[in-house]
Amino acid sequence: MISRIRSLGPALPVLATISFISQLGIAIMLPLLPLYGLSLGASPLQLGLMTSAFSVTNAFAQFGAGFALDRYGPRRFVSAGTAVYAVANGLIASAQSAIALIAFRGLAGIGGGTNLVSSQLYISQVADRTRLAFFNSVLSAARSAGSVFGPALGGLVAAGGDLRAPFLIVATTSSLAFVASLFLPRPQAVAHPSAAAGGTSGIFSRTVLTLLAGNLFLLIGFGGWVTTYAPFATERLGWSTFDVGIIFTVFGIGDITLGPWLGHLADRTGRRRMAVLASIPTFLFGFVLVFALPKPFFYVISFFTGAALTAYNGSWFALLTAAVPANRRGRIFGVVSAVAQTGTVIGALVASLLWQAFDVQWGIIVASFAALSAGLVLLTLPRELSPTRRDPAPAGTPA
Repeated sequence: MISRIRSLGPALPVLATISFISQLGIAIMLPLLPLYGLSLGASPLQLGLMTSAFSVTNAFAQFGAGFALDRYGPRRFVSAGTAVYAVANGLIASAQSAIALIAFRGLAGIGGGTNLVSSQLYISQVADRTRLAFFNSVLSAARSAGSVFGPALGGLVAAGGDLRAPFLIVATTSSLAFVASLFLPRPQAVAHPSAAAGGTSGIFSRTVLTLLAGNLFLLIGFGGWVTTYAPFATERLGWSTFDVGIIFTVFGIGDITLGPWLGHLADRTGRRRMAVLASIPTFLFGFVLVFALPKPFFYVISFFTGAALTAYNGSWFALLTAAVPANRRGRIFGVVSAVAQTGTVIGALVASLLWQAFDVQWGIIVASFAALSAGLVLLTLPRELSPTRRDPAPAGTPA
């Protein structure tokens, strides 16, 4: 496995460093975000708007950046997006009301959206096309290494009585990621020979629209889950903030230990098949929580869910990259990601409305079915050949 990782190229260590530092801060903050909103007097609807504001601005940033990236390239957009995200989280730590928190989360969405689509394009320009799922799984493992430490640290900091401190930590880690991004090599200098290859699918093709639907469903599930998980766990199950955060650590362990292996398996045996199978643990995760099963069951399903999300995302990105023309990847990545971000808005608002009208658990149930749909919709994709046979590596390429 180590030799396979080394063969992925010189850009990987820098990208992995950025991913680790960024995710360390995000993992500290994300599980505590709804609790921070509640401490500022936010209603359930405002919690949904807090998630939605991030997603809306994130989508607009991805859409706009996608068109600019095809012209100017992705490297400096990675740095700019990271810098904006760092500033926004510093402002979040100073918020005095739920309205201010919503506004600053919107600013963070601009930075996050710019960084996301530019990072995707950068990867597509430097990575071996036949190993895209593996490349993305390794980066996901680097992010999860940050997740292993982040939630527990955030829970301990918040347990000290200050919910603002985690957001100051996020601002600091994002600033460090910005510095690391300045050392990204130019794509032309480190690109794999197969990276320039591309498909012929346009934005309105069956393949791209199906992949868009899959990502949309996954983000609907995410929006519903992130709005309701922490309140349900603390208010209904009596969990502490440390308990809430530690689950993200379990996600990370699953990602680190199984994620790269599943990504490699997807490249070898079929990315569509892997993405479909990966939706099953994600679906079961919510029901283990709702049925209040003993914590050991929850830890086990969290472990497999972390690995499954890595497998799904790596396979999904590889399928999209292989389908679209190289000279239009930026705009297609931007449009697909921007439209899919509405899923987070839909999921957050639906979950918060169900919470207010019925009970918080219904938001988790809707999120679970949305996650399952993210995999099932990919069954309508054309059956792919083995990626290795479909996209042979050039002679002399390291195995």
